[in-house]
Amino acid sequence: MAIFLALGLIIYIATVLDILQTTLSMQGGGWLTSRYSHLFWKLFLFVSGGNGKSKILSHAGYILLISIVLIWVFLLWISFVLILISQPGIIVNSSTQIPADLLEIIYYSGYTLSTLGMGDFIAAGNGGRILTSFYSFTGLILLTMSVTYFIPVLSAVIEQRKLGIRLSILGSSPEKIILNFWDGKSFQSFTSKVDELSGSIIKYSQQHRAYPVIHYFHNHKEKNAIILQLARLYEAYLILAFNLNDRVKPEQGDLRPLDIAFENYFEVLKEVTHINTSNETPAYSTIQKLEELSLIDKSKGNHALDTKSEDLRKIFLTLVQQDGWTWNQVDEKKS
Repeated sequence: MAIFLALGLIIYIATVLDILQTTLSMQGGGWLTSRYSHLFWKLFLFVSGGNGKSKILSHAGYILLISIVLIWVFLLWISFVLILISQPGIIVNSSTQIPADLLEIIYYSGYTLSTLGMGDFIAAGNGGRILTSFYSFTGLILLTMSVTYFIPVLSAVIEQRKLGIRLSILGSSPEKIILNFWDGKSFQSFTSKVDELSGSIIKYSQQHRAYPVIHYFHNHKEKNAIILQLARLYEAYLILAFNLNDRVKPEQGDLRPLDIAFENYFEVLKEVTHINTSNETPAYSTIQKLEELSLIDKSKGNHALDTKSEDLRKIFLTLVQQDGWTWNQVDEKKS
């Protein structure tokens, strides 16, 4: 019976730590939650045929959120059952004093965790009573925390969708984003928005760190998909920072907040998601119209990008593909 006790304690400790890390740490999901979420998303992506426009993916987020809480409940429940069956006779019928069998122990464990306290089965000794009280408090506190976790997560999802819509207004391709801010003389209208854009991206990144499950709340509408919008903006930033000729290129200091915001975004994603970066280099964005306006330094071309930027572009490619999209959808001229 000692093996049941040990197994029950291991499951209990692992579950409690996972709940606490996921709901309170603000440092990403727990070990169990993060790995389950990753596998859950891969299953939905497979069922959808890897198509980001599939409405199946739109249901993944809330189903995942509910299933995580149900798994926590099940693991706490099974841990209590294992601990009780390791101590024969610890739970008895309140009327007959006959020891509970396995099904009755499962029933007793369930209503103890739910704090219902039916009373038809009771703990036979002080040890059992203390254990029952301990699990009752566990159920009351941890399961309440799990359910209240829904509220900030759904709030973060709303902010994520709002950001996707706001970024979509900038332009439907990296080149269009840049052209929309070109006034014929400079990109002052873009640099004036850098602080606002950077602040929004940093806020989104920190929400991602606190509630990584929002990564799996998918928007099947391509024009508002957050990952496509972020990839477009990053490509536009790289063109502004590396490819424009010196006559019109914004000052490095004006673009620096955006660079820091994206660095923070990538740092957070590496921490909270299981991402295996693609070795493939994504296609460079179309800049034909920018060249026609003599805004591009043709002596540099795309080779102007540094190694760090190229590596981050590969991460974006991986994220786009993991979300069911293709890199061609980042640049409408290539789609």
